[in-house]
Amino acid sequence: MTVLLFMHGWGFDASIWSGVVRHLDGFECRLADRGYFGSPVAVESDGPCLVVGHSMGAMHWLADLPDRCRGMVAVNGFDRFSEGDGFSGAARRPLDRMIARLPQSPAQVLADFRRRCGADPAAGAPELAPLLTDLELLRDGDLRDATDCLSVLSLQGANDPLLPEAMRGAVFAKARVTRMTCENAGHLLPLEAPEWTAKAIAEFAGIAA
Repeated sequence: MTVLLFMHGWGFDASIWSGVVRHLDGFECRLADRGYFGSPVAVESDGPCLVVGHSMGAMHWLADLPDRCRGMVAVNGFDRFSEGDGFSGAARRPLDRMIARLPQSPAQVLADFRRRCGADPAAGAPELAPLLTDLELLRDGDLRDATDCLSVLSLQGANDPLLPEAMRGAVFAKARVTRMTCENAGHLLPLEAPEWTAKAIAEFAGIAA
């Protein structure tokens, strides 16, 4: 049975994958959690696996790929987020403002971010330390070299409010990348199009096996 390791993005938790894994019969799905609203959960595989990351979750996997990883599915994902160094990414200034505000108003910063993504406010109390550390990584991180020769399936939403179209086409340029776009979705493919996302993951897993 193919093992799939899942990582959510900034400001969310493992529950974002619930609708996706419901459509992945025949796969062993293990869900990591960064601990933004409770205790963190690490996942691993002692055999061949695929990693699946939503949004910043793709960067977390690229920073520490499992030894026997056969490829990655990046769902609304990227190997670098902010603009600069020849990369058409998101503006840095909004991230600077979020980082400055987060220690004083973590719940409000989270609510504003999730609203922009099209999600409801988080149910749990935010844990400041991992949120701040990962937000700084989102602003400063560059994992483009880590994708060299990696098989990547990039799933994007045509109406993504966070990732400009030019950025969606530029991510994973060094990888062996296949790109797919869901025309009626934004930055929350696991919630907006779970069956479409699961089908793409399953087909990619079959190719990578």
